[in-house]
Parts: sequence; C-alpha cells; structure tokens
Amino acid sequence: GQAKRLNGLPDYHQAGLIGLTCFMSFLILFLTVLLHEFGHCAGAKLVGGRVDRILLWPLGGLAFCSSGGGAKGDLLVALAGPLTHAPQYLVWLGFLQLFLRCQQQLGHWAEPLQGLCRSAMQLQILLAVFNLLVPVYPLDCSQVIIALCRLCGASARMAAIFMVVLSLVSIGILVASMVGMVHLPFLALGHSAFNFMLVGWFAFQTYQLYNHISAHTESNHPLLRQCQDDGCREV
Repeated sequence: GQAKRLNGLPDYHQAGLIGLTCFMSFLILFLTVLLHEFGHCAGAKLVGGRVDRILLWPLGGLAFCSSGGGAKGDLLVALAGPLTHAPQYLVWLGFLQLFLRCQQQLGHWAEPLQGLCRSAMQLQILLAVFNLLVPVYPLDCSQVIIALCRLCGASARMAAIFMVVLSLVSIGILVASMVGMVHLPFLALGHSAFNFMLVGWFAFQTYQLYNHISAHTESNHPLLRQCQDDGCREV
C-alpha cells in the first residue's frame, strides 16, 4: 500500500510503518533460508559428514557439505533442510497467537505484526513445498530423487537421465503456471522478472546436467558426484 496523505502532506508514520514491514519481511526471509541451510549442515554432521560453507544469494541458499553416509546419509541431509520449516512454522504460529491476545496493548502495531507472522507462516509452507516437490537441481527434491535412485541400484547415468526428464516436465509446469495455464496450490507463480529469472536458472542447471550426460561425465556433476565418492557437494 501507499502512505496516505493528510492535508496534502505524506503520512510519515504510515510510510515508516511500511518501510519497517518491508525490512522485517526481508529479515524473515534471510533467517528462514539461513536456518534451512543450517538444517542441511546439521544433517551432514549427524551422519558423520563435513560442512565447508554456506552461500546465500538472491535466488536462495546453498550448503556445501558432504554426508559421508552413502545414499541413506544423502537422503537424510537433503530432507534435513525442508524439515526445519515445520518448527519455524510453529514458532510463527505461536507469535501470531500472542499478538492476537495482546492486540489492544499493541495498538496500531497489532495489524502489521500479525501480518508479518501470517506471511512468515506462508513462507514456511511455500519453501517446504517448493524444495520437496520441484525436482530441479539444486532444489532438495533433486537430491532426494538421486538418493532414492541410488538406493534402488540405478546407475549414475540412468539417475541423471531420469532427473533431466523430471526437470524438463517440472520447468514446463512452472512456466504454464506463470502464464496462467495451470494452477498450482502453494506454488502459484506470477509472471514477474524474478520468477522468469528463477525458471531460467533452473533451465540452465538442467542444460548443464544434460551436457554431462552427453559427454558421459554425469558422475562429475555435483548432483551425482556422491555416486563415486563422498566428496563435497551442494545441497
């Protein structure tokens, strides 16, 4: 919304409230992604792996770690990130209930604080669903699928081909959602510049994996490197 004008002058109180809400929304997103990556790191430590670093950037976060626990360890590490959204959701739900009970005491702060809590709860659902149901590298779903393929005895090449097919289908569905052809619960994507950039990045990552398959070097791709050793990988 826009700051209302009073007698021709901007409502600086309303403008400040909007600015503070935007800053808090960014901070919540940053902390949510950071805790998600900490979940991956904790999972890696739990199965005897190592953690190198965490990278946060405009399109999300990456935890560079190795599981050291084979396919089962990789599966746990991949799931550990999305699982952090469950307790985060409960924390924000608790804050929301607190702010609802203290509405009179909070005064004009009650509505924006409650709105932030609701947005944070929606963010937890969105990121958990996005990471668990969109099989495109480097989202966690791709790690889960590769780990399951390994547990089923699939070769690195077959797993890579399967991953490329799934990724192409998923990218097509996301694009269809962006242009309004299909409706995806919890994953409705508008046709914003950020979403186009995100899907373009997914397409580029899928193309990179396809290039590895064409060159018969799929085991060198970070997604499949664990098929031959326990080296560091992106999660």
